[in-house]
Amino acid sequence: MEEVINKIIEAGAQAPSGGNSQPWRFEIQKNVIFIFALPERDHPILNFRHRGTLIAIGALLENMDIAAHTMQKKLNIQFYPNEEQQMLIARVELLPLDIFISDSLYDAIKNRNTNRKPFIPETLLIEQKEDLYNIRDESRKIKISWIEDAARIKFLGEAVSKNEIVMFENKKLHRLFFNEVVWTREEERKKGKGLFIKTLEMKPLDEKAMKILKHWPVMKIANKFGMARKIARQNSITYASASLVGVISLRDNDEDFIQAGRIMERLWLTATKLGLSFHLITGILFLWQRIRAGEKDFFSKKHIKIIEQAYAAIRDTFQINEGIITLFFRIGRSEPPSAYSYKNTKF
Repeated sequence: MEEVINKIIEAGAQAPSGGNSQPWRFEIQKNVIFIFALPERDHPILNFRHRGTLIAIGALLENMDIAAHTMQKKLNIQFYPNEEQQMLIARVELLPLDIFISDSLYDAIKNRNTNRKPFIPETLLIEQKEDLYNIRDESRKIKISWIEDAARIKFLGEAVSKNEIVMFENKKLHRLFFNEVVWTREEERKKGKGLFIKTLEMKPLDEKAMKILKHWPVMKIANKFGMARKIARQNSITYASASLVGVISLRDNDEDFIQAGRIMERLWLTATKLGLSFHLITGILFLWQRIRAGEKDFFSKKHIKIIEQAYAAIRDTFQINEGIITLFFRIGRSEPPSAYSYKNTKF
């Protein structure tokens, strides 16, 4: 059983997380795995109410469930099993699976990656779209919405890129972003988390510029000449290079964020299995949640307006009238990423 549990945890820990923070901890008692959240590892502003961490743990649980089926086990998951331990997110009991079910997504777990390169703006095959569109939340609490139209995708790329204006014009967000960036593999492994610079898919000159712009006085001067807006315009072109974009919306409920993470991961793994690239973009959506809750001290009035207008553009384009839009992603075909983030799968 110990070997099976280790393999299931190893598969789970390959889940995506904000800034590759891997904000979780495991405790094992016989055939039970306790999953604890470590939100302090995640982004302190974007991780509003620890919900970025909850999404990451949802993705982790989806990987664990897929791996368990492959090992002829099933998971009995209980959320928040102890009210006195708020960071104990789930109690996961491994039980025998009477009928062997080989999940076709198991191999995709180790191959899944973030690809920030431009995608080829071509129409997907009908079979590929069907595989993606058929992924649903059986409880109907989580909604997935899709857009294929190139003009609307371009508009959405511009909307989500507004995050870069706020991030590089805001001193606190600027500092937090560069705290997450790691410049060498040695530094990445030493920290055990972070955004490895090569995964950001920058041109060599842009990468050199980033090393200068990490100093706030330099960034502040550069912004007088529109640097943050220039970065946003460049990124909007990449964000708009997709065959398909989607969003996940849900209720204002913590457990729904965990389930959204599971749905997101199944979409991501399905895209990986189909040979497609996947890129998750969430900045504006999480900043909007903070503003919606009245926590506006981090932002200037100008930036609040930018965030609210960008969120409204996304909401109106997808025609979403209820719930919170929490995840935006683009899918398409592309060259492989230039580099991959380090994953600590040994716990």
